Amino acid sequence: MRLKRSRKSEASVPLDAPAGPPTGIATKVLFAPVKLVSRRVAPRLSARVFKRVWGAIDGGAPPPRAEEPQGSVAKLGLALAVEGALTAIVNGLADHVSRREFARVTGRWPGRRKKH
Repeated sequence: MRLKRSRKSEASVPLDAPAGPPTGIATKVLFAPVKLVSRRVAPRLSARVFKRVWGAIDGGAPPPRAEEPQGSVAKLGLALAVEGALTAIVNGLADHVSRREFARVTGRWPGRRKKH
């Protein structure tokens, strides 16, 4: 793994300078536990959301599964599409919200900045 070096020398920063927001590798290290929790919570949340949405679609019946021999292929396709869409939405929102809250607390956005 290669690390980028900053253009400014660390020696040019006065020793009594106030500590600012974390930079570079420090941001990655501090954000790692936040990301871990977010990635553990998001699938559970998306499963709960899917159960509620599918209950509204099919009147409280459990969603069809591919392993079941009986069942409509169209209903299975709809269930898989809804489940996949909800999983992607919840995972994306959980990632974004965790990054935004991390930035609010630390003053530094974790991840790559958009190039201008």
